[in-house]
Amino acid sequence: MQFKPRPDRRHDSTGPANVKAAVAAPAGATIHPIGAQAVVHALLAAANAAGFAPSILDSQPWRWRLTGNTLALYLDRTCIDHDVDVDGRLAIISCGAALHHARIALAAAGWRLTMNRRPDPADPDRLASLRLEERSPAAPAAAPLVSSIPLRRTDRTPATGAPIAAAQLKAVSSAVRGEETSLHVLYPDEVLELARVASGGRPAPAGSADRSIGAGPAGLADGRGATFALLYGHTDEPEDWLRAGEALSAGWLTATAAGVSVLPLSAAVEVASTRQVVQMMIGCVGYPYLLLRLGRATAPPSGPRRAPAVQIIDRR
Repeated sequence: MQFKPRPDRRHDSTGPANVKAAVAAPAGATIHPIGAQAVVHALLAAANAAGFAPSILDSQPWRWRLTGNTLALYLDRTCIDHDVDVDGRLAIISCGAALHHARIALAAAGWRLTMNRRPDPADPDRLASLRLEERSPAAPAAAPLVSSIPLRRTDRTPATGAPIAAAQLKAVSSAVRGEETSLHVLYPDEVLELARVASGGRPAPAGSADRSIGAGPAGLADGRGATFALLYGHTDEPEDWLRAGEALSAGWLTATAAGVSVLPLSAAVEVASTRQVVQMMIGCVGYPYLLLRLGRATAPPSGPRRAPAVQIIDRR
C-alpha cells in the first residue's frame, strides 16, 4: 500500500500540519528536566495504554518502536484479515485509535510532544511517531479521557429507552471534530436504507469475543433508542483512516465519560461498492469510514472489559 501526499494541508512555522506543534507552557509553570529513564517509562506506559484501544476483530494490528525519546507506530500487516478488511483501512483505523490512546496518556501525564503522521516513503508501514520534548503541566482535558480508557467497552446490547441527549451528542461530535474528522447523524429513513445496503455487503464473521470495529449489520435492527452516525472525512487516503481512528478513540472515550454506549458497525463500509452507496446517501459530503450506534448506557461501567493485550515494542 502506497501512501500519497495529503492535498491542501495547512502549513505553519513547524512544517506540514500533520506535524503537531508543541504548545508553550503557561507563564510561571514549572518545567522539570527530562531524564532518559523517565522518558522511556513514559513512552512504555503510553504504548501499554494503547493496549486498551478498540481494533478490528480484536487483532491489535500495530506494533511500536522506541528509539531514544521517540515512539513510532507501525502497521502490522500480519494481523489483517483480508476477507473482512479488504484494503486494510479498518486496520489503520484501529492503529489510529491506539495512537490517540497513547497521545492522551502522555498529555495527561504532563509531557509535551511533537507528533508526525507523515510516513516514510521507504517504510510505508510506519504510520506516525510521538517525540517527547519536555515535561509540561498535565492537560486538563486529557484527564477524563484517560480515566475512561480502562472503562471503554463495545456495547452490543439493544439500545432501548430514550435516545441520548443533545448535549451528549454534541460532546461526542466535538471530540470527533477535534481530530479533523466529522460525524453525520442519520435520519430514520437513512438508517433503514443503510440496513439494506449493509445486508448486501460482506459483514465481518462471528467468532471473536469483542470484535470491536468489526460488527455486522445486526446492530441496525435493535436500535429503537439509538442514534446512528457516520464517521467521515473529506479525503480517503491512509492518513485519513489513521485520523479517523484517532477521532473514533476521542469520540468513544468522550461518550464513555458522558454515559453513552457505543457500538461500531463496519459492514456497510468494508467494501468499495457499499461505501460508494453510503457516500451518496450522505450527499457526497465526504468519505465514510465507520458507522457508530450511540445509546444510553444501561449502567456505568465498573471496571475494564478485558485486560489490555501485551504490546509489541521494539527497542532500538
